[in-house]
Amino acid sequence: MANLLHSGDLNTLKLGQTLLTRFRKIEGGFVQMELAEVKEGSRGLSAAFVFNQSDNRFSRNSARRAWQPATPSDIEKTLGISVGDAEGWEMDDMGNEILTVNILNPVASFEGQEFPLRVQIVETTEPTEWQRANLNTSAKRKGKDGDYILHKGDYIFTRSSIVFNEPSDLYLEADTAPVQTPSIQKVDVSTGEILS
Repeated sequence: MANLLHSGDLNTLKLGQTLLTRFRKIEGGFVQMELAEVKEGSRGLSAAFVFNQSDNRFSRNSARRAWQPATPSDIEKTLGISVGDAEGWEMDDMGNEILTVNILNPVASFEGQEFPLRVQIVETTEPTEWQRANLNTSAKRKGKDGDYILHKGDYIFTRSSIVFNEPSDLYLEADTAPVQTPSIQKVDVSTGEILS
């Protein structure tokens, strides 16, 4: 297994590459892993990064993210890395305990086989309970505070997950904004009078 700590960086991640960015301690002795992947059709250089490049929470590209809770012992067995208390956990700005690992193209080992970790994106118009309660931050928008992007008049929500091998991404087609065509009127060019 070739999961090398600090072998990658969000700022240099390319199309089709994945990065196991970090772990976060969550309730019940579990940790949550975060995986990032630059997907086909990503927007390229992120304006959010350019205007916040001194803040390490922003990345150069538009990598999509997925999260997976796990037990520390199964992470060590499956990924070959320790996420125990002695591994250099730090507190982030939101008070979470974080362990940054930045492993480029991580693989999971299970029953003698190795599986690449990938991000799968599935868009839907059916929100989870959390998405329904947090519509302002969970529905798809044009930019952070932009207009909502709709599919057949309904909000679009994303379900991202970590999968093995090739992901089956599903993107919904966005509604096109209705175009207002001005009515054609006759104008008397000598006087400027609008005729009906």
